[in-house]
Amino acid sequence: MPSTILSSLGEPVLHSNSLATVTCNWIVVREASSGKQSIVSIDSIAAVKTFKTTKILYVACGLGCLVMSIATMCSKQADGATFPFSAIGLTLLGGAQLTRQASVAIQVDSDIVQTAYGNLREAATLMAAIRSAQQGWRHADQPGYTLYAWIRAYIALLV
Repeated sequence: MPSTILSSLGEPVLHSNSLATVTCNWIVVREASSGKQSIVSIDSIAAVKTFKTTKILYVACGLGCLVMSIATMCSKQADGATFPFSAIGLTLLGGAQLTRQASVAIQVDSDIVQTAYGNLREAATLMAAIRSAQQGWRHADQPGYTLYAWIRAYIALLV
């Protein structure tokens, strides 16, 4: 479907991933709520935000295991249960960090178009592509800046 839309627009694609496709003047967004696609003009964008989500069940279980680890360490009858609880708790917290997802919300005047959820790298590269398209830079023209912008956007999403 995006190829049909983009072929009718007749513009080269600057960036494409599972969240959206960015050209010099347009963004084809795959929306989260309805699964439909929207076309947004680069010139009409008022603000761009990212929304990050974490699997809260992993965090809750991981913290619970770490609390149990501390309790077994303080107990007189622990019999070596501290290490397994600590390992499970840290594994669950690591799993929560690895399964984080992000979505990009594009504000157009008073409307907000939100992309589907994807991984942090896709959201970071989409944000960098939108910023470079807004500033009128093409990826082929500014290869050093594009790499710098993507790395900067990815680090900002990790925080």
